[in-house]
Amino acid sequence: MARSRVFRLTSAVAVLAAVGAAAGSGVPASARPSPDRSPQQAAACGAFFDDFNYSSRTDPAFTARDWSIRTSAGGPGVGGATWSASNISFPVVDGQKSLQLRATTNGTAAGTTHAQVQQNRQRFFEGTYATRFKFSDTPVSGADGDTINQTFYTISPLRYDWDPIYSELDISEYLPNGGWGETSATNFFTSWNTYQADPFDGWRATTARRQSHAGWHTLVATVSGGHVKYYVDGTLVADHTTDSAGRTVYPRQAMTLNYNQWFIDLTGHTGGTSVWAQSADWVYYAKNEVLSPSAAVARVSSYRSAGRTHADTISC
Repeated sequence: MARSRVFRLTSAVAVLAAVGAAAGSGVPASARPSPDRSPQQAAACGAFFDDFNYSSRTDPAFTARDWSIRTSAGGPGVGGATWSASNISFPVVDGQKSLQLRATTNGTAAGTTHAQVQQNRQRFFEGTYATRFKFSDTPVSGADGDTINQTFYTISPLRYDWDPIYSELDISEYLPNGGWGETSATNFFTSWNTYQADPFDGWRATTARRQSHAGWHTLVATVSGGHVKYYVDGTLVADHTTDSAGRTVYPRQAMTLNYNQWFIDLTGHTGGTSVWAQSADWVYYAKNEVLSPSAAVARVSSYRSAGRTHADTISC
């Protein structure tokens, strides 16, 4: 899979800059546990849950809970496109209050908008990640065919080319119309070691699931003991430890938590304006605790049964 990674540098630095973090300073060694550390050596220390029960993108509770919406220029995707706050909303989708990200294009860079939402702080590392996510194979309106990418991922800044502690987990990068050498619907699950931005060269392990993922799916990733495991609807789809050259792809530092939707390029556009949507019903993270997909979903159900729409007890 050949692709530019310049966008990840732009995106991650923009997130941390928004909260005053210095991307060049990295993360203290004390915050970078050994990649072979087992869950027993790192005690569970809380969880994060959000049911996305907000009135709008300007709801004060949204930003108070450390979420932000990207509006800064730059990658990923189409150069010259706009990252628009108006593409973020909280509608009821199939009966559930949800986070929705839209992306639009009329086939020109100036007429293209992307969307991104992120947790601002680098505090997501080992443990279990889960989200209920609705992928789309066709646009809400307009012509089909765009090379759109629908994502859920974690990331740290790239301080410089081949940064030895760079960390990124693409828990899903879904391309309903293909792209990056694929000609049909493909979901990529990718664990990164590091990369060089320009000219691009990177070290990572990637698994491609070549089938439609349209509709609601539960995505889970576990990070523990040198293994990054990815699940879709309870089925293990990838278990990453090293790249093809034996370099670890296990994260080496804490990361931010992100959703975005963007166009890889405009080659598939056939005219008019197309509007794409992806939605997330909820997100959950258990720090330093490995859960099965069913156990993670049970935790979410417990919050909901108790009437809780948000929880943040991360203490380390």
